[in-house]
Amino acid sequence: MAGGWRDLLRADPTPWLLEPSNPAARYSTLRYLLNRPADDPEVLASQAAIPAYPPLAELLASQKPDGFWVKRDYYLPKHTGTFWVLCVLGDLGLTADHPQIEQSCEFIFTFQREHGPFCRRRRVSGRGLVWDTEPGPCTHARIARFLIQFGYGDDPRVRAAIDWLLAGQRDDGMWDCGRPNRPGCLRATHDVLRVAALDSEAAVHPAVARGAAAVSDLLMTEGMKRYHVGIPWTMLQWPPFDYSLVGTVDSLARLGDTLNHPKIAEATDYLLSRQLPGGSWPLDQTSSCPPFDPGHLGKANKWVTLETLKALKLLLDTVPGED
Repeated sequence: MAGGWRDLLRADPTPWLLEPSNPAARYSTLRYLLNRPADDPEVLASQAAIPAYPPLAELLASQKPDGFWVKRDYYLPKHTGTFWVLCVLGDLGLTADHPQIEQSCEFIFTFQREHGPFCRRRRVSGRGLVWDTEPGPCTHARIARFLIQFGYGDDPRVRAAIDWLLAGQRDDGMWDCGRPNRPGCLRATHDVLRVAALDSEAAVHPAVARGAAAVSDLLMTEGMKRYHVGIPWTMLQWPPFDYSLVGTVDSLARLGDTLNHPKIAEATDYLLSRQLPGGSWPLDQTSSCPPFDPGHLGKANKWVTLETLKALKLLLDTVPGED
């Protein structure tokens, strides 16, 4: 190994990440760590094998005929409903070229209101199905994000969703979940930045620059807990259903932050300190009922290792002083 992010690893985990038994991890390793082009034969082969990966094959087989999981309320049950499943699948390399993904996305679009936001509908006695007034920005942002990942970034429906999201920023640069008289929600702001990091048009919006500045200044501070973060920032989790330090570092790096920012440098040092001897990272926490088993707590975890390395690579391959 030589150069950049690889020089700071205790060992090289890429042979482990490239094991054919997990084609989703192999695909992302080839594509985003080893910089293979999208049309590379090994990239294409690993991506094509993702739906047959046993945990995902079982999950896809449990999809209902109309494209949802468990029930028609796209959000519930928490962590196993359609919204949660698609959040995971979006990170694993599947796209709307797969007919089941396309069907699920079209199911999600049925919950979009005419002015852009995705809202749940509830059955009310005497009124039938009625729309919620407005969605939480965190849930809405995650829907926009997985739709971009699945290939809908240029769809007018997604553009309207992003426009609605960016228009909801607070004066302090953050977003909130219905708590206008309290500090902004770091989790919601994190989710907005994760959308912008994947969308070139949103990335240059002034609201995103303000949000990124607000979040980067909060990194690694005790004050983070005031901003509606459900778990300690030190936790390495998968699936990242809550605030994720790794996800935030990744987004800030994609949006232009570098190690010149002291909080980014501190977060990077922390993540590097969490390496296991084999160059991997452990799973600290998962949800009570994830869509599929992510692995054992405290043990080396391919999903956490991959996401951490993707974030670190963005920063460690950037020479400080160039931003």
